Amino acid sequence: MKRLFPLLLIALLMSSCGQADVGEQVNTEDTIATLVAATLNAIPSNTPLPTGSPPPAQPSETPLPTSTPITPSPTPTLTHTPSATPTFTPVPGDPRDTLGIPTLEDTFKNSDNWSPYDSNRSKLEIKDGKMTLTAYKADNSEYWGISWPEVENFYLEYTGTFGDTCKGKDRFGMIFRAPKTSEGYNKGFLFTVTCDGHLRLYAWDGEEYTILQNWKKSEYIKSGPEAVNRIGIKAKGNKLTGYINGHQVVTKSSNLFTEGRFGAFIAAAETPGFSVDITRVSYWKLP
Repeated sequence: MKRLFPLLLIALLMSSCGQADVGEQVNTEDTIATLVAATLNAIPSNTPLPTGSPPPAQPSETPLPTSTPITPSPTPTLTHTPSATPTFTPVPGDPRDTLGIPTLEDTFKNSDNWSPYDSNRSKLEIKDGKMTLTAYKADNSEYWGISWPEVENFYLEYTGTFGDTCKGKDRFGMIFRAPKTSEGYNKGFLFTVTCDGHLRLYAWDGEEYTILQNWKKSEYIKSGPEAVNRIGIKAKGNKLTGYINGHQVVTKSSNLFTEGRFGAFIAAAETPGFSVDITRVSYWKLP
């Protein structure tokens, strides 16, 4: 029986401009304000860990201005309940169709794999078979939550639905290969899709962004309010390959982060109260 330990990642607001690999300066208007992580986590000392897992992180708290204290949920038990058959049209080369049974899958039915919270900036709620992320302020700040385990080579996939109101660069996505630091899990790669049909792949090192793929329009992104998208990342060695609804859309190489945990994030660029419903999180461990 595998266990997935939730880690809630709440961040302090910072702004930064990333640089493309080829040295291209990111436009000032494309700058993103980021919430850098302060981790609240608590794992009961008597909870057994899976063989080969890292020791539990010690509870810690970094004071946050105008933040609401969060009580982590109990240590969850991972279940492998088969999920509903995807309604997406089969795509040649779609990793979901070629990798077999996921190593881990969460469809948010009786799930304790994430820690619900409600602060004055964002909210995470699990109810009725979905995890809903909400960003209250349209300030481009990114809010994310991190979950165990730590993985190196994998394919990770989320199915998410934009809220009933969204526009422009309102977005959601995944953070992955987030390493443990003295400040928590405040670094990693990020892959995102926007309400207006753009994708982006970048890295955050705790101080600034490195842009691997800047904003790129994709015909495979279903845009607009209530659109459903399946986003995925295959990470093997230094090669990162992004997928949208089964279609390969970006391939980049980076050695910035080689392993770490993964999570989900949201950011509102134009819509206060922008939300997204995530109905499935799956990952496949790769050799």
